[in-house]
Amino acid sequence: MTAQPGGAAPVGARRLPPAVRYGLAVLLAIAAQVVRLPLHPPTLIPFITFAPFILLSAFLGGWGPGVLTTFLSVLESVYFGTAPVETLRMRNPHVWLGVGALSATGLVASALFERLRQARQAAASHLQARSAMAVELETRRRVLESVFEHSPVAIALLRGPDFRYEMVNPAHQALASGVPMVGRTVEEVWPEAAAVVLPLLRDVRDKGIVYHTDGTELPLRRGAGLPPEERYFQFSYVPLPAGTLPAQGDPQGQMLVVAMEVTELWRAQKELRSTLHELEAALAEKTVLVKEIHHRVKNNLAVIVSLLGMKAAAMEGSEAQDALEDSQNRVRSIAMIHEQLSGTDHMDRIDFAAYAGGLVQELGGISDVAGSRIALRVESEPVEMDIHRAVPCALILNELVTNALRHAYPDGAGGEIRVSLRRAAEGQLELAVADDGIGCAPAAAARHGKSLGLRIVQILTRQLEGTLEQPPCEKGTRFVLRFRSAAGADE
Repeated sequence: MTAQPGGAAPVGARRLPPAVRYGLAVLLAIAAQVVRLPLHPPTLIPFITFAPFILLSAFLGGWGPGVLTTFLSVLESVYFGTAPVETLRMRNPHVWLGVGALSATGLVASALFERLRQARQAAASHLQARSAMAVELETRRRVLESVFEHSPVAIALLRGPDFRYEMVNPAHQALASGVPMVGRTVEEVWPEAAAVVLPLLRDVRDKGIVYHTDGTELPLRRGAGLPPEERYFQFSYVPLPAGTLPAQGDPQGQMLVVAMEVTELWRAQKELRSTLHELEAALAEKTVLVKEIHHRVKNNLAVIVSLLGMKAAAMEGSEAQDALEDSQNRVRSIAMIHEQLSGTDHMDRIDFAAYAGGLVQELGGISDVAGSRIALRVESEPVEMDIHRAVPCALILNELVTNALRHAYPDGAGGEIRVSLRRAAEGQLELAVADDGIGCAPAAAARHGKSLGLRIVQILTRQLEGTLEQPPCEKGTRFVLRFRSAAGADE
């Protein structure tokens, strides 16, 4: 931010070009001889008339032109002004004395005027530099004044042992509109906050360190005659050594105070914290309530399972008992979902890998053949599934495993039932149930047959917007269900 001074250079700072100065020296030597023309050579004063022209040449041209004029003048005075005329012979000792005096005068004058010229040039350069510095300082002063006056941050300058206001900007004055500050102490302006502010100011002054506060609570008035209120500020206290800024005889220096009121921000944050606390309390209450609902649904479904079991035990026909037991297993599979939901913090999704392992083991425990001659194996990747997908998927898994346990190994045969759940592609899940039993009819034929379980599987597959495939196997049956996972369920 350096200003370049304009205008012409000061006198003495300029110098004629060399050709002009040396040409002027020759002309002055010629003029000195022209002035002597009215005198009859030889003259009684052959040297004195040349001295003014030598001095003028040294004054205007400096060392080189002055020496040149001196040399030419000596030649002219000897050639035209001393006997014998028009020769350079000097027979009289007085001529030698005159030549020496004229030469010494020219050399000394040239040297003195050269030094004078250099001194004037140095003084002009120094003056020019000081002028440029003064312009720069003035520009910076105006910028600082503009920043001080128009800054949205409150700025004040304190002085003296009692911290008296020396300067305040409009933003600082606006902190207490109508209350005069300049010339008064901090305690006089803010009596309610003096107990908090003054110890900080003294500590900063004594230690000579910059101090910052964040969100200091102070009881301050907003104007004359108004009651004090709790207000929040961010303060910066900067000690200034004595002599940093003009102060009225203060040996302890000054204190720069920068303040920004953040009352509304702190109030908004306080309200936000209160709102968050209320939301957290409401969420906790809702979580407890939802868990209780899932627990009660699970209990109610357990009652239904028990009733279906009692009804199946009372039935005499095996076909009716199988139907009731199938319904009992379906209800139990749903009850297990609500049981897992009631024991987790996630109210909208379950760990289906853990659920599938528990359901398969539950079905194996109910079956009389599982464990003794039929092995059950579950291989599943960690997958979280929302409840809207989990319920139909659980029912499908229940139907396929129950079907394999009941029909894949007749006449006491043994084998293995494998269940796998994995991510087939981005956003896609694959559930597969396979056995190495006697096999069964294709799913497309079963859809139109009498198998209620497989018809339920087809309906639930459409509900999942998925596909059910029964790829050919060398031995046994394999069903593969592919469907989209809910958004974010398996992330």
